[in-house]
Amino acid sequence: VAAESGSREIRYIFSGVLMILASPLLSAWPLVFVALAPALTGFWHDSGSSANPVQPRRFWRVLLGGYLVGLCYAASHFYWLVEFKPLWLLPVLAGFALMPAMLGLAVWVAVGAGLRGFCLLLWTALSWTAIEVLGSDLWLGLPSYALGYYLWQVPLLLQTADVAGVFGISFGIMVVNVLAAQCWQARGAGRAAWWVLTACLSALVLGYGIWRQAAVVSATEAVPGVPVRALHTAVTIEEKHDEAATRRMFDNFNRVTRDAADASGAAALTVWPETSLPLWLRSTEYRDIMQALSQAAADTGTPVLVGAYSMTLTASGAPQLLNAAFLVPVSGYIAEEYHKVLLVPGAEHNPLERWLPERLREWWPSRMAPGDSSGPLDAGALQLGVFICWEAFFPQHVRALTHAGAELLVNMSNDEAAFGPLQRAYSIPMPHLVLRAIENRRFVVRSANVGSSLFISPTGKVVVASEPATTGIVQALVTPLQEQTWFTLHGFQLARTAFMLWLVWGVWLVWRLARRPVARQ
Repeated sequence: VAAESGSREIRYIFSGVLMILASPLLSAWPLVFVALAPALTGFWHDSGSSANPVQPRRFWRVLLGGYLVGLCYAASHFYWLVEFKPLWLLPVLAGFALMPAMLGLAVWVAVGAGLRGFCLLLWTALSWTAIEVLGSDLWLGLPSYALGYYLWQVPLLLQTADVAGVFGISFGIMVVNVLAAQCWQARGAGRAAWWVLTACLSALVLGYGIWRQAAVVSATEAVPGVPVRALHTAVTIEEKHDEAATRRMFDNFNRVTRDAADASGAAALTVWPETSLPLWLRSTEYRDIMQALSQAAADTGTPVLVGAYSMTLTASGAPQLLNAAFLVPVSGYIAEEYHKVLLVPGAEHNPLERWLPERLREWWPSRMAPGDSSGPLDAGALQLGVFICWEAFFPQHVRALTHAGAELLVNMSNDEAAFGPLQRAYSIPMPHLVLRAIENRRFVVRSANVGSSLFISPTGKVVVASEPATTGIVQALVTPLQEQTWFTLHGFQLARTAFMLWLVWGVWLVWRLARRPVARQ
């Protein structure tokens, strides 16, 4: 018995290790299709799904085993908090680790309610997807973390995201994990039917991916592309806090922008990183910089999108910063701005501000105010859907920009402020940017400080990317597309429907469990 108990615990540990290896941190992505399989066999066995009538149901082993897997899952995503906000690391790990633990609890309830065979397998796969949906920007306003992002390097397997979003991909991954768990057990009711479901779903994903990729490439090639440039920089926080250094940075960025235009001619847009000018741009103190920006846009014949600060007034009349993007036109006044809507908790704003008394709000004030939801910026040849930094982690936000008419998605970021010297962490936004491109079938251009500036095609292919921590320009041809995908029009409607079905099913299972005799413990 002790040996069997140890083997079950090792399965949970094994799943945790596989989750780390499969994550974007280490990129052994094929392992994601089997990473949760060992834990699933543990959940089923410890919940009492065996035909053995005296098999005990071990609630705490299921819960703690799932939590152990969850800690590994969360650590592979949030390790960078060590540099950014170390005090937030433990509570964030503790919160996101609940996801696999909740999966174990869902299995425990279902087995206790008498669910077996194909229905138990379906419940297991659906439960993980529902838990991902619950912990996302769909309802709770949390950044999106899902198994589907693990496949970002294989765009062919992601094409269904323009219908079901990332959660549809996660469901497919879980279907394969459930099959792998059944094969691990080498027995189990419903296994043959699950083979059929897995084969059909795999054929659907691959067939749709091949067809959709070809259709999108054809649509892209049918419309003339326009050149767009993205600046990549290597500026430290210390330099951004020094006004003299900021002016030297501006002169350097201005020179690089002009050199690119001299070498390649005018473009439809040049993008600079988030807060590439860490100052209140409309202040009379920096009128010379405003004039120089306008002159650069006019001389190069290219609009410039610049990251800087804007200003607003609070309800009490106090000034407060906005994290902004200013569109500098080829001619005329700088009239269009985008203000970052989703601020980083703890860094840009106090997430508890609305609930704290005034005295505590003064002790922990928000550095910035959130912007209002806005439509695209008009750059002439392109309608720009701008999203700043971690807004890339929120599919609903980027979808709304596209639905409002954005033809090009533009991400501006300051990776040095978030990840510091952890260069491996600079790739963290990549899976999200690839999914945003596929979900909405738009080119994505990213301009970053310290991290990579890059272009992603509407099929999810990385077209070109700069080396991290360098200064220069990357350029690509982008096609202004107007297609509105199912996801762009309806968002996570399929995920929302699946979640509601899971919730109703779960209520019924809890009711059945409550009516059954006291289970074996």
